Amino acid sequence: MKKKYEERLLQLLKEKEENTEYYEAPLLVKNLPDCEEKGAMDPRLYNDMKKQMKIFAFMPARFMKMDTSEKGIAKLRKMFNGVKSIPCVEGEIKIQEKKVKAEDGYEIPVRIYKKQGALEQNLPILYYIHGGGFFGGSCDVVEESVKMLVDKTGICAVSVDYRLAPEHPYPVGHQDCFSVLKWIYENAEQFGGDRNHVFVAGDSAGGNLAQYCATRDREEKINLLKGQLLLYPTLNMAGIEDEYFKPGMENFEMAPKQKRGLTKMIGMFSGMTAGLEPILGTKDIKNDYLNPYTKEAKNNPPTFLAVGEHDFLKLETLGYGLKLHNAGVETKMVLYKGFGHAFFDNTGVYPQCEDCIEEMGKFILEHCER
Repeated sequence: MKKKYEERLLQLLKEKEENTEYYEAPLLVKNLPDCEEKGAMDPRLYNDMKKQMKIFAFMPARFMKMDTSEKGIAKLRKMFNGVKSIPCVEGEIKIQEKKVKAEDGYEIPVRIYKKQGALEQNLPILYYIHGGGFFGGSCDVVEESVKMLVDKTGICAVSVDYRLAPEHPYPVGHQDCFSVLKWIYENAEQFGGDRNHVFVAGDSAGGNLAQYCATRDREEKINLLKGQLLLYPTLNMAGIEDEYFKPGMENFEMAPKQKRGLTKMIGMFSGMTAGLEPILGTKDIKNDYLNPYTKEAKNNPPTFLAVGEHDFLKLETLGYGLKLHNAGVETKMVLYKGFGHAFFDNTGVYPQCEDCIEEMGKFILEHCER
């Protein structure tokens, strides 16, 4: 199927990018390819969200709180589990399904992706963990994005369907993800991977789970990971403020005509993060695993971070990148102008998603050469 955008927009994204700084940390800014208005949503995204933005603008705050009832979770799951990408990867990707034994004996479903005609051995491995607030999402939601990354780089990828809350409260999902990481390292040769070049990645809640894997790896001193790639990750759900993170709408540039809707949208999703305690089944969200923002940043693997200009997680993502940078961790941060949350789910819909995939691939391949 054909992509919804012209290839020239992808090229313009690269031509108009700027290398700048977030305080003293390097920041790559991806400006809108065909819009010069400061703080404006991407025209394609705005066109898709026009009706929602009008609803957000006039909806009373009391109707924008997260519903954690069984019925509320079911509605949110339906929304989070929708596949938004367009099948547009031209290369043939082989998908192999396997089961990995969890700590309690449960068999965790995983999918292994390899490009047809790729080398049979010693391929770099991307271990991808989907997002969805710890209670939603699936491998299906990010499959086209993972396939595109495999197609563009020739690496192999492993995607995991970890168990979800609230049916499986914290730390079950986290433990599932770490169990799969260890399995990947121990069994890499069986599917043609290189155990010395394993990268973990995740978006939103998946970014939290990816960071958990990196944290456990350094705690246990087993050195499974070559790097981590965190897309708009959930890192500071406890909202702990420090010199790197100070929330406030004044930190978001918004076009005047869109400001009311964007303000409501950012505020609504911020409230959702704060409401995860009952879903996760714990009141201890300040611990170093659920709230990795407050853990000592040094000794993390090289880290790639990407986030949208209007993402409610922008400030904690960039703040975390600054902490990593100041702790001596090699860090690459990319900011996508005109976008909010979850753009990685939209392969074939927005050029920014494809550009992010290319930036991720570049980060992985560069670190494989070191």
